[in-house]
Amino acid sequence: MKTNNIKLINYLLISTIAIITLTACGGGSNSKNEGDCKIPTADKDKDGFVDSSDVKPDEPFENGKFANLENVVNSEGVKRILKIAKDRGVTVNLQLGNNPPKLNGIYRSETGGNVVYARNSDDGRTTGAAIIETEDKYCTTKGYSRRLSSSPYGFRSFFAILKGDGKYFTLYALYSYSRSAECMQYEVAVENGKVDTKSGDIKNYQFIIAPLGYEETRSGACAPYKGAKRIEEVFTTRDKKKVTDLDELEYMCVYEGKAYVPNSGETWKNKDKESCKCTANIEIECE
Repeated sequence: MKTNNIKLINYLLISTIAIITLTACGGGSNSKNEGDCKIPTADKDKDGFVDSSDVKPDEPFENGKFANLENVVNSEGVKRILKIAKDRGVTVNLQLGNNPPKLNGIYRSETGGNVVYARNSDDGRTTGAAIIETEDKYCTTKGYSRRLSSSPYGFRSFFAILKGDGKYFTLYALYSYSRSAECMQYEVAVENGKVDTKSGDIKNYQFIIAPLGYEETRSGACAPYKGAKRIEEVFTTRDKKKVTDLDELEYMCVYEGKAYVPNSGETWKNKDKESCKCTANIEIECE
């Protein structure tokens, strides 16, 4: 085994303000290289929650109601969070069209922007908190999009249904998880924005998380997570710049003109036919 050090990262961050990453839940990536866009889409119970993000993949939540994205957009949780956003000066126009722009390539979001609203965030996000820089690799295929995101705090993945019209897009990721042994929570994470046709940059990028519902195996088990204690978040950030010079990247490995995300499962062959990957330390490891 041999390791090639690509670059050292300075993890010293400003500690006087709350600094967060802009991410969402999702499964790991099976992608083997930048051009291999594998996205988990299996949904056995046809309820809109793909099996890899569904705590009960064989039992359709609310009889498959949210397989229809119009029901997601018109759900109480989403309408509430959109109103909160608008009251704070952020208008989020969700897309449902079938003509979205393609989201392919690498984008960089510089330090800046802030959380517009975050109540009871799982990650401790609060209104006014700063958002750290991220580097995101987007890939689109057959109406779905994958984002692999890398930052000083590590790797996250995001798999979602892609909708849009012309320059405008919305990504919908429906997922569920166990709040406790007796309470399951169902949510939607939404990315929204506009792709600039000249630069390829993502403009007016927005991100929200809203609850869709709960399932209890004991009456009252979900009470601690509902009402005033439920998770709901609204974000706004600076535009995402499309990266054309891979030398700008700080949180990905670069090999022969391609970029790879740390700990994402992406692998490739080097000139010696060895299998390589990008480690958590932004190093290329081959064996």
